[in-house]
Amino acid sequence: MCVGFWVGVFLMTLNPFTELFTFDVSFVNGLLLGSLASATSYALCMMISDGGIQFEYRKKRGVDTEVDASPRNQLLQG
Repeated sequence: MCVGFWVGVFLMTLNPFTELFTFDVSFVNGLLLGSLASATSYALCMMISDGGIQFEYRKKRGVDTEVDASPRNQLLQG
């Protein structure tokens, strides 16, 4: 996320030299762009990992009310 923040700040400093995006160069815009870039990199890291796109399927199941907790008569001996 730190790298994402600094990428956003770097893009802000490139603003006067390009026509790709237009905004004022100020401290507040640097903070906002850095935060936006950090959030974007975090979201992408959560969606894409080393194994590819993350996909999780959860199946709703009923709660199992039966518990196997019978007492035992054996003592631990060491």
